[in-house]
Amino acid sequence: MQKQHDSTWQPHERFKKTSIPQNLHDWLLYPGSFMQRLRQSGAVRPRVQLLQQCWQFPDQSERKQLGIAFRSYALIREVLILSDPKKWMFARTVFPYTTLTGKQQQLARLKNRSLGSVLFKDPSMQRSEFEIACLTPEMPWHKTVLQRAKIDA
Repeated sequence: MQKQHDSTWQPHERFKKTSIPQNLHDWLLYPGSFMQRLRQSGAVRPRVQLLQQCWQFPDQSERKQLGIAFRSYALIREVLILSDPKKWMFARTVFPYTTLTGKQQQLARLKNRSLGSVLFKDPSMQRSEFEIACLTPEMPWHKTVLQRAKIDA
């Protein structure tokens, strides 16, 4: 079981366009496949690196957003999206237990495949709205993400 690092994820609507640089805003909130967009933009060997996937308690803000009861486990998947030579994004996905039934069981076995490789091919699946967390060096999550992604501060 992992220690909680409540990251105060917030719905993307709360971030004004001016609070996120325009070049990042368009990428962060892209409604389609981030991996496909990387490929179309000429990224060299875009890929997903699984950093961690395990059953744990979601953060308070994640529980609230997804309607998960207190002290209920969810499958938490954390990945780094990269291409040669860049590390583009750290992504955290929370799968409530009730989501991983039927065809959706495949979401628990993605390993280094992108979530979009399944999500955008199956019209019965739906991605929830993005939430964004701004991590600053003084926040515990900042150090955790850097360590998991093996990035120098």
